[in-house]
Amino acid sequence: MSVSSPIEIRTCGREPSCDLVLENSTLSRLHARIELTDDGLVTINDAGSSNGTFLNRNDRWIRARKVTLSIGDRIRFGDVEVPLERLTAVFGRRASTRLEARQFPHRHGKGVVQPSAGKADPGPSLNKPRRNPVTGKIEDSTAKHQP
Repeated sequence: MSVSSPIEIRTCGREPSCDLVLENSTLSRLHARIELTDDGLVTINDAGSSNGTFLNRNDRWIRARKVTLSIGDRIRFGDVEVPLERLTAVFGRRASTRLEARQFPHRHGKGVVQPSAGKADPGPSLNKPRRNPVTGKIEDSTAKHQP
């Protein structure tokens, strides 16, 4: 697998000279770089910010130094969440940007299940279990409640 190199780089932060200016005290002046690779993928590269860049993938927030965006991802700079459409818009309408296919963790192994090539992503087929806020126990969402 070859590594794509950035062909365009945009900046994100509080500084008015940034391409994507976000006015919030949790952002650094230069918080992150938004890179467009030669194959059209969008990569977020934290610029050593104090309050971090975070990725939410598969319902879990993690601090990220560098990440290539996938369909369904969520990105947060400090305390500010930015929609993927706004991140890709910094390259202009004529730019050919794309997101990687969405990945779901495989429940019974260490691999990652990816959607089949050429088919639409049907989304996750399993419902997330619900934890009772009082007892802390996981509840079965298919069980009928008794009166």
